[in-house]
Amino acid sequence: MGRGGGVWLVKEGVVPSSSFRLSKTASPASTPMRRKVSAWIELLKPVTWIPIMCAYVAGALCSAKFTTASLADWRLWLGLVMSGPLISGTCQAMNDYFDRDVDAINEPYRPIPSGRISLREATLGISLLCGLTLVAAYLIHPWIVALAVIGIVNAHLYSAKPIKLKRIVWVGNATVAASYILLPWMSGELAFKGQISWTATAVAVCYVIASIGSMTTNDFKSLEGDARMAIHTLPQVFGVRRGAWLGVFVLNAGQLAAAGLLATLGEWGWAGLVGATVLPQMWFQRTFLADPIGKAVWYNAHAQGFLVLGMFLAAWAVRA
Repeated sequence: MGRGGGVWLVKEGVVPSSSFRLSKTASPASTPMRRKVSAWIELLKPVTWIPIMCAYVAGALCSAKFTTASLADWRLWLGLVMSGPLISGTCQAMNDYFDRDVDAINEPYRPIPSGRISLREATLGISLLCGLTLVAAYLIHPWIVALAVIGIVNAHLYSAKPIKLKRIVWVGNATVAASYILLPWMSGELAFKGQISWTATAVAVCYVIASIGSMTTNDFKSLEGDARMAIHTLPQVFGVRRGAWLGVFVLNAGQLAAAGLLATLGEWGWAGLVGATVLPQMWFQRTFLADPIGKAVWYNAHAQGFLVLGMFLAAWAVRA
């Protein structure tokens, strides 16, 4: 994946990215099947499924019908499979497929540009995953099918020519963030409540804004390839330092907006807890801002847990 994608459009780098470079450490004695499986795991990037699955759980938490007994509910577990391995994996693979020219510059060892997965294999695999995604979505709730289709379409628009939304400042990250947070959040609500709450959706939108800033940190590891391919990320347009500051500002603003929204609803205690999750992130941001290129992955590894914690707290605060 050149710089991200998937639904729902999770962008690599939003969480710690080791890229699952299994093929680099594979034994020379590995069988062809084992090498192929390793390449597919690398292509689907399991580490990037986690935030999407968390957004689905956050949506479920918004429902008063979600209780400790729901931990054994098939809708929870099928939803996690759908939002993680299926649709996120689909869109990660799709993004790598369309970004193979960028990856050939930035990360030529990846499965598609390296030839470990052919274009035909990628096409068949993506098609199969898309089909399984839609089946899983329908089993949970028919309306989730529509959300899944929107996520897959967004992944295509984000990476594929001629539109390639990632080339447009802010628009690419906004598309990713909306798919990354809002769609799985709404799916979790539909699964357990059967409808969507506008209050919960407003909270989710606050975290969409936060995620736009968070995803900016991923842009610092692909500056050379982005410049060659005319992909206009924040650091490309505004410079490394200014782009880092803008990303951090938007990240914090979205989370504080969620806290403010809870306060206006009279949930002062929850608002304080959500606001408190921003403080440790600001501590890590000091190091990131001092060296955005060198510390981007480090920052994601240390700070993203607090972002997810705040999201869970905000979701629980508006459960109904």
